Amino acid sequence: MGKTVQFLGVDERDKQGWISHADYMVKFNREWTSVWFILSFTNYYDYGVLGSPDIRSGKHYWEVDVSGKSAWMLGVYSRILPEFNLRVSFRPGENYQNVYSRYQPKHGYWVIGLRNHSEYNAFENSSSSDPLILTLSLTVPPLRVGIFLDYEAGTVSFFNVTNHGFLIYKFSSCHFSQGIFPYFNPMTCPAPMTLCLPSS
Repeated sequence: MGKTVQFLGVDERDKQGWISHADYMVKFNREWTSVWFILSFTNYYDYGVLGSPDIRSGKHYWEVDVSGKSAWMLGVYSRILPEFNLRVSFRPGENYQNVYSRYQPKHGYWVIGLRNHSEYNAFENSSSSDPLILTLSLTVPPLRVGIFLDYEAGTVSFFNVTNHGFLIYKFSSCHFSQGIFPYFNPMTCPAPMTLCLPSS
């Protein structure tokens, strides 16, 4: 049985909200009203949790069970710019149009995600402030996603473990100048996402 991690933000003073071991569950609770802004002072919120410790070399692979979720975002994160944390409150259910504006490699996010139960996307750099959102066509919806990071090669690959390890998407030519953290975001879906041992 996994342990539950609450979303209290990623604050250097207290490591609450960080995932550090296998078999943890990540949940979103609609009743919590305080979140941390990361790298932004706009109407942007981030329910994401970072894995720990950071990755600075080598090849790493992990799997996440996303069965039962209508929305999620997975990948890796690196602090590209100086980080400014600002504690704010928001009302659940409000429309935050800028929610995807930070999910670009130039802001330190190499992620893919699911929204609206069936829309799979990869988030790439664009010349505007909005990311280039690529639609991914998956014949078999993933119940478990594998993430493979090759730090030296500068690649982040995502696999549909449910569909015999089919490649979902690959970020190439990534420039990692600092430590990389596994990134888990349940979005506003209350169903858990569980970090699993590979092939368990």
